[in-house]
Amino acid sequence: MLQTRHIRYFLAVGEELNFHRAAERLHVSQPALWRQIRDLEDEVGVKLLERMPRGISLTPAGETFLEECRDLLNHMETSCARARRVAQGLVGTLHIACNDVASRRRELPRFLKAFREAHPEISIQLHGLMSQQQVTALRNGSIDAGFLCRYVGERTEFEYLRIGQDNFVLAIPRDHPLTRRTSIRLADLAGEPLILPNPSYNSAIYDRLLDSFHKGGLVPQITQHADTEATVLNMVTARMGLAFLTSSFRTTVISGAVLRPISDLSIPVDMDMVWRKENDNPALRHFIEFVEALSGETDHEDLMLESDMG
Repeated sequence: MLQTRHIRYFLAVGEELNFHRAAERLHVSQPALWRQIRDLEDEVGVKLLERMPRGISLTPAGETFLEECRDLLNHMETSCARARRVAQGLVGTLHIACNDVASRRRELPRFLKAFREAHPEISIQLHGLMSQQQVTALRNGSIDAGFLCRYVGERTEFEYLRIGQDNFVLAIPRDHPLTRRTSIRLADLAGEPLILPNPSYNSAIYDRLLDSFHKGGLVPQITQHADTEATVLNMVTARMGLAFLTSSFRTTVISGAVLRPISDLSIPVDMDMVWRKENDNPALRHFIEFVEALSGETDHEDLMLESDMG
């Protein structure tokens, strides 16, 4: 059977055209080298070398085979090097998910841009998934890591790294009377049509909002449900009701709506990067280390909610 050593031995003999020099180059004896070349010729089925009075020469078949051997060894060396880089996490693919909140924060593009510059041979595939969908995807291994919201104090089955924190504020049509209030409480929303997250996809925030309403003495008039905050914002702008958005929308240009804090509403959420401890993708460790190093350098934005936006 043709083996790698046959290729290396023939390459040395074909380049040196001298068994003595080739044997010294390979650190083997001349008789052993000669036996390997004869085995190679038997395996290939053609004569590769001609013995000459003053040395050896390549047959036409040998010349062709020599070039093929060079290409083969180069390919093998490249493949071995790439395999080592994959094992070291320097080459590969990462599947990363982000929810609506994460996708509009400034941290995520900073992380991705810096990581791509440092590790150009790692492909990042981005997936837009809501937090609960990310949990399912992490469990079944279809994503390596996700950026999602976790309510402060909420336990998680995954490893996580805190990126930032958010809270909920009230989104109001720009010409609504509540925009003129210096302070807004939950009780002030009595009788107002409210747009709440779809409990099928956002059960955690839905339940927390209802609990906050109860504690604040508000009997909510829920008229709409929406799957995403972008949809919620469009509904508010269309004057279909008031809604609750994460305060990170302050960084978004909003047309026809303003955001206001509610003095007796506090549902803090952590923006986390999460992953399974058992994930064996070697590229993931590099990504985690990168995000951990950069997360402390996040730009501090103006948190004022009272100024008009849009």
